[in-house]
Amino acid sequence: MRTLFRYIGIVALLSLGACALKQAPSRTEVLDQALPKTTQVPAQWQSEAEAEAEAVADNWLQLFEDPQLQAITLEAIANNLDLRQAAERVSIAQQNLIRVGSRLRPQVGAQLGARTTRDDDQGSGYDSSSAYVGVGWELDLWGRLRAQRAAAEAGYEATALDYAYARQSIAALVAKSWFLAIETRQLVELAETAVNVFSDLLELVQARQTSGKGTDLDVADVSAKLAAAKSDLEGALQSYGEARRSLEVLLGRYPGAEIAIASDYPQLPPAAPASIPTALLDRRPDVIAAERSVLEAFRREEAAELALLPSISVSLLGGRLDDQLLSIVQLNPWLATADVGVSIPVYEGGALRASVKIATAQEALAVAAYGATVLDAFREVENALANDRLLAKRIPYEEDALKNRVRAAEIASLQYQAGARDLLWVAQLQLESLET
Repeated sequence: MRTLFRYIGIVALLSLGACALKQAPSRTEVLDQALPKTTQVPAQWQSEAEAEAEAVADNWLQLFEDPQLQAITLEAIANNLDLRQAAERVSIAQQNLIRVGSRLRPQVGAQLGARTTRDDDQGSGYDSSSAYVGVGWELDLWGRLRAQRAAAEAGYEATALDYAYARQSIAALVAKSWFLAIETRQLVELAETAVNVFSDLLELVQARQTSGKGTDLDVADVSAKLAAAKSDLEGALQSYGEARRSLEVLLGRYPGAEIAIASDYPQLPPAAPASIPTALLDRRPDVIAAERSVLEAFRREEAAELALLPSISVSLLGGRLDDQLLSIVQLNPWLATADVGVSIPVYEGGALRASVKIATAQEALAVAAYGATVLDAFREVENALANDRLLAKRIPYEEDALKNRVRAAEIASLQYQAGARDLLWVAQLQLESLET
């Protein structure tokens, strides 16, 4: 028993003297490694260089003031099957963290057994039983197990952030799909208008032909345009159905093209405020997830390097063996053993060194992926800011062009009826007004 306590004391001393893990690289260090040396992150967005940086709010969906859009977005978050898969990956990563972390704790097991032996020649038999409890513990003297747990923790955080980004992406995709469905519905209505316009124009041309003022060429030309308009209407109906089915799949519904779509776009919200570029690194879940993946790879590399060092394990076993033979020799049926083992890697055929090189390459891969994610995020924001400004400038011009083309088409129709214009001019203006 004295020896057993000595072993326990040795274990405690070794545990207290365990080495600390390496300091993880800071975000600045990772970013410097991830981006090319010539790439400099500006202090302000280039697309909004003259604008003052503002805090970015998370209520973008409410800014549209569209209850139906909000309702289907919540439905998608609740029912989308891709999002459900992302949630299960978070659960798997969480349980993996528990599994890896359990290696730092003692492993306790029990064994029960019973046996009956009978000697047919002697006509006798005897029973024996055993009950043991064993405790095994690998001492994490160098920090290999702690590095593995830290890697699993970073992996879990990255997976949870990927899920958060997936939620945001689903919400954005639902909004885009909703606006696309509204657009395709309006295209259907526009195609129906074109059919009506050319139907009316065909009646006018036929009436002029009857009165001797029109020609067969005019009738054939307008008839062709009417047929093309009807074909465009069928194509618009096809696109409208596909847009609704795509939206229904996002919501977890059967794609039956039955969802009701608004006839008009919601009111355009004000331009979103823009913070400074570096603030994006703290706000976007996909960027933070890529950063956590770098930390995960860093800890895996550390664990691979520590696997080259000896490992120390302790095992304790105690229990009772009720056996007739022990009773005959008058031995104590209570047994206890304690072992301390040291495993030293001597020759592994290069496997451990290869594992270190693989982990090093995986860390470099994670760093490069982080840099790509950061640049892609910067690109998306710069595009959005530039497009907001440019589209805001285009809207008045487009509205003015539409108003004037519609007016021109009306005037040309009146002039054609009066015989002052030919049919080609009228048809061309009608097409331009419909395409605006």
